[in-house]
Amino acid sequence: MSDLPKRILLISAITVTIVSPLFIVPLPVMWSASALLLWSSAICGYSGITLLLWMYILGAKSISRFLTTDLAASLAIHKYLGIYGTLLIFVHPVLVTIGYGESWLYSFIPQFTTLTERHIMLGQVALWALIVLWVSSAVVRGKLSWRTWRYLHWLAYLAIPFALLHVPDLGAQVQTHLWIKAYLSTLMIIYILISILRLRSWLNLDKLPYKVVHRTTLTGLDTLLKLSPAGQHRLVPRRGQYVYVKLGFISEDHPFSVVQYNKKSGDITLGVRRAGMYSKEIEALAEGDFVLLGGPYGQFTDSIDRAPSTPVVYIAGGIGVTPFVDRIMSESSHREQWLFTAHRNRELAVLYAPLKERLGSHAVTVFSQGSHELPPGEANGHITAELLRKHLDSPTRYTYYLCGPDAMMSTARSAIISLGVPASHIYSEKFGW
Repeated sequence: MSDLPKRILLISAITVTIVSPLFIVPLPVMWSASALLLWSSAICGYSGITLLLWMYILGAKSISRFLTTDLAASLAIHKYLGIYGTLLIFVHPVLVTIGYGESWLYSFIPQFTTLTERHIMLGQVALWALIVLWVSSAVVRGKLSWRTWRYLHWLAYLAIPFALLHVPDLGAQVQTHLWIKAYLSTLMIIYILISILRLRSWLNLDKLPYKVVHRTTLTGLDTLLKLSPAGQHRLVPRRGQYVYVKLGFISEDHPFSVVQYNKKSGDITLGVRRAGMYSKEIEALAEGDFVLLGGPYGQFTDSIDRAPSTPVVYIAGGIGVTPFVDRIMSESSHREQWLFTAHRNRELAVLYAPLKERLGSHAVTVFSQGSHELPPGEANGHITAELLRKHLDSPTRYTYYLCGPDAMMSTARSAIISLGVPASHIYSEKFGW
């Protein structure tokens, strides 16, 4: 089954499970404003826990990869649920507070006097963890470093078990209604199973060891790393895919595009640009060092294989050229290919010489830090609609593939659309990040 039907099934499954409490939680025996509020709070509570479980599933690449190789799409759903779906969870304590006529402090500030209050406290821990998580992701994400945001994101691991544990001792319906008891038990079992699967990833059981066998310096910032399988098993990436690299048993893992894959030896070549702390550690790897690889992920350029005669235009910024290299260098000559690359200066023009030799006049490079007396095929400035129109005789007949910094891809996409190219003919690389 292709990834699109899988995503449709996934979204359908999420929708069905979220609305299922509407058909499970019994209606109030006696109708009143208070009873209606408490019934609604129960719906929001059960649906909210289901949402948390889906976010828990989709936020783990080792699990969501069984649903789709398009990890970015899976994480996009995860993000959407986290920003908007979480609001449904916040409604639950508000409705409970109003329904029982309690003060706001009662629902949001932990109390320890009675056994009931101690059980309520479990839900309050989950609530405050979600509040911090939501604010850091939906409100101030752009002001936080990636690592700060990531560590705050681990609060989700507190929210789900505390939310699940606070229900049985407080929800009278759990004790008296078989369907609700079965529903909650199912959620608990799913949480335990998903946690076991995630433990598999934390123990690196879903990753394979690779050895650094060669490194090539491309520019002052860019390096090619050739990795060879260190065991019998190997990853089999398709063109345009990426893998996650982990430096040791306890380490972060970051995605890097596959520049080339050797089917015979299993060797994988990655392109690395020194940008942050982690990429500096990757670049410092020496021949003979070992790393762990997970994946492969992505389906960025898969559509090229489904249309073997369609002319293509690759647009890359800096190291963003890496997912195109293998296709350009090995694609048969019957397909028309163009490559537009943007670099700060000539010294940072990644793999410029072999790509220029392969494509000739179909390789166009621009430099944002202008230099003078540039040869044909080079220019100062940026990738614009005018530049594309100058080289492409009929821009609407091409399919476009963009990879690079977000700002560059956004600008290039706008330029392409201004030429009359349908948005469905433009593909942008997005890591599952």
